[in-house]
Amino acid sequence: MLHAIAIRPLIVRCWLAALAGGLVLAVVAGCGAGNPHPPGSYERGVYFAEKGKDIEAVAALESYVRQNPTDSLAAEAQFLKGKTYLEMGEYPLAAVEFQILRKDFPTSPRVEDALFQEGVAYLWQVGRIERDITGAYEARLHFLKFSQEYPGSTHMPAVLEYMGEISDLMVRKRLEQVKIYKQLHRYEAVAITLDDVIAEEAGSSLIPEAMWERALAAERLNDPDTAADMYETLITGFPDSRYASRAEKALRKLDADDDEGDG
Repeated sequence: MLHAIAIRPLIVRCWLAALAGGLVLAVVAGCGAGNPHPPGSYERGVYFAEKGKDIEAVAALESYVRQNPTDSLAAEAQFLKGKTYLEMGEYPLAAVEFQILRKDFPTSPRVEDALFQEGVAYLWQVGRIERDITGAYEARLHFLKFSQEYPGSTHMPAVLEYMGEISDLMVRKRLEQVKIYKQLHRYEAVAITLDDVIAEEAGSSLIPEAMWERALAAERLNDPDTAADMYETLITGFPDSRYASRAEKALRKLDADDDEGDG
């Protein structure tokens, strides 16, 4: 009797272990449940990607490319893998996958798309945050390379839009520095910083603001000629900006002060 009682817990533990093992197998099998395409196929990865099962899609596409590196769909699978990483927000991994595509499948029609998407990955990595803009520098260089290699690409409108966004990011970063210099009354530093911005980021939508700040700094530095030049450029070059009317008033005041000085 005691022997039977001692054995019973062992039987229960074995039964629970078997049940747990079955559940694990069921979960593992469930990862691919509902996918009608066989393991190792390109279609399996596409199916997962379309269903929003990103992790499963990446695994399936990786398996397909590894097993079929010379297949006609291998480059397409590699591209989809990179796009899936983009959707996941894994931007450095996405950039690497697009690099692999360009390296391993140099004759693929997807090379152009991969080069473009790699730049997107660099830019999105910045996260529109202005603390560390290293990714924006990389994206700019990348998009410049893209525009040189594929000037007639259908991606060019998006490239130009991204380039403008990058310029705005750069200028916004520098304007934050200008605010600090102004608080410290370091107007020469303000002038130097804004001169660089105006010269280097002409395509930014924030150039009118940079010019306005540069004019104010020039007045602080008793440099009315530079201030007048900035005001005139704002009036003639950026008539629709919110700084144009301000520049007109400032220029009139500057002229009036100049006339008083001559008198």
